[in-house]
Amino acid sequence: MSRFSRLFHQFDPSEQRLVAQSLIIGTLVWAIIYALKNGMHWLEHHLLTFLAEQPFGVAAATLLGTLTLGALFVAALARYGSKRVHYRDANGHLHELIDVEGDGLERAISLYYASEPTFDRALLGEEGVDVRWKLPTFSLALRKIAATLATLGSGGSGGLEASVTLIGESVAAGLFKPRGVGLQGGARRMWHWWRSSDPDDLQTAQLSGIAAAVATLLGAPFAAAFFATEVMYRRRPIVEKLVYALIAALVAFFLNNIANTALAGEGFSRFSIGHLFDVDQIVLPPLGNWRYYVVLVTMCLLIASVSTQFSLLRTRLDDWFHGRFSNLWVRHLVGALLTGTIAILVWLVVATAAHYQLFGISPETSQHAWGLVLGTGEAVINQALDGRVVLAIALLALFAKMVATLCTISSGGSAGLLVPSLFLGTMIATLFIRLPLEMGWTQWTFSPVVLIVPAMTASLVSIVNVPLAAILFAVEVFSGWYMVPALITQVIVSIFTHQAPIYRTQREHYREREILPGYGVRRLPLPVEWDGYTVAELDIRRRYHLNVIGWVEQTGEGGLPYVRLSADADKPLKYGDILVVLGQNSDLELFEELLASGNILYVATAADHPDPNSPPRVLPNHRDRGERGRFAE
Repeated sequence: MSRFSRLFHQFDPSEQRLVAQSLIIGTLVWAIIYALKNGMHWLEHHLLTFLAEQPFGVAAATLLGTLTLGALFVAALARYGSKRVHYRDANGHLHELIDVEGDGLERAISLYYASEPTFDRALLGEEGVDVRWKLPTFSLALRKIAATLATLGSGGSGGLEASVTLIGESVAAGLFKPRGVGLQGGARRMWHWWRSSDPDDLQTAQLSGIAAAVATLLGAPFAAAFFATEVMYRRRPIVEKLVYALIAALVAFFLNNIANTALAGEGFSRFSIGHLFDVDQIVLPPLGNWRYYVVLVTMCLLIASVSTQFSLLRTRLDDWFHGRFSNLWVRHLVGALLTGTIAILVWLVVATAAHYQLFGISPETSQHAWGLVLGTGEAVINQALDGRVVLAIALLALFAKMVATLCTISSGGSAGLLVPSLFLGTMIATLFIRLPLEMGWTQWTFSPVVLIVPAMTASLVSIVNVPLAAILFAVEVFSGWYMVPALITQVIVSIFTHQAPIYRTQREHYREREILPGYGVRRLPLPVEWDGYTVAELDIRRRYHLNVIGWVEQTGEGGLPYVRLSADADKPLKYGDILVVLGQNSDLELFEELLASGNILYVATAADHPDPNSPPRVLPNHRDRGERGRFAE
């Protein structure tokens, strides 16, 4: 016992607290996401069943009606009581986003980094966990749950994973948010032990919440923990945080399977391992068949191409919805009606083809035509794994589902893109499964599972950009035999799509960083022409409407670089120093262009060194630009 006690106390108090927090977060997040998942599936099942049983006119009218009501409900949530969060893209620009709208993963990333100490936060007088506490936690989770049920339950197209990441983050953060409730005695001591005043500890809790939420959906805890870590730290994986994310994911995984077993009436003596997709038996990939690798490579190239276009279409549709429809209510309604219109057109095409027995489409397929576009698409993926999706249906569903999903999400509907990305890979793999059968190429024919699983990996890598999580997902759900095909697809699609993920990265460029939408900070090297001048002499604030908030001396005291913030405006600058300049982006861009245009700057020489008491002779004001944007000379 004493040895065990010594072993336990090798964990410092901070690690003990993080383990306890991960266990509690995993339990609470699982309960919430489990209820949401089953509630959403119940709504989706009953809606699709009702549509399939009704005449076309009644079904179409019902669908448009439910989509309209769902869009209005989400628009009301976005209009009343919502908050704005800022998301930083790869170029350092900030985007203002409504917290409850659209893809929740970008919002979760923004909230995750809200408490991280940064230079721009310091400029705004904000730092640490207080930045996250100013934004909603439990209330955001409740609104996101309601918005997701309204979007997907009314017939919207999309997945659950992006919504549950935001819900998991908000619930985890909410457990540590000070509530202003007076605590006494033991409760007060417990709160002081429990609370997170360190941004690093808060981020660990947030990551645990996201991992638990994704594990509840996927049934793959290791992949879920890696998914959460990779999404947040795409270019710098943090192994220490992965451990606590894995604890929460494992808790959610086991609770998920225990609950599923109990609901199935099998009792608690044993439980079955359930995953997102149903596979009756494991089919081993033909790793010794060279034709299999040829098909894999060709399929990956097509997935990479389609995924790149999908990412571009997402950006354009997002710009179109927000640029064309400034009215929030109209934007949500247009997105919902477009989704419904696509579903109606797909139903008409499938029903017509089934009636005339075209393209191998059976009447049974037409009964499930609504599911090709509406909802998450998990049922269609399971049908493809069983080999029950024909070539024409795969081609039709591929494009219809992608456009409908983007219409739902870009217009502000609450849905995600993880399962739709799996849908994309599955439909492309189905093309490679069915085409050889149609052409009679028996040697190039493979079981659906052996192509669909690598295709899922490829689509996760190319669209969501989580390569390790994608490989682990294939291994955990479909067995370790798929490690080699998953690795091959991961390498190929990463080469062609690593710069075009569907989720914009948070890793901004060093030299360009916005502190508010439209305002940024640049670090610009001092040109040789300004060597010896002071900030006051250059008069940058009046001439260029910018503030020099400091500079980095390349040769400070002791010969080492020295950072000067709130620096003396009368201290001469030296060539090689780096100016830290704050202002509007448009002014910063013009100022940067001026520094690059050496032909119009005053050139100081040894014989003509500037007088410290007089300003430079030639320092053009960028407000004197011509109409075409060139400096007047």
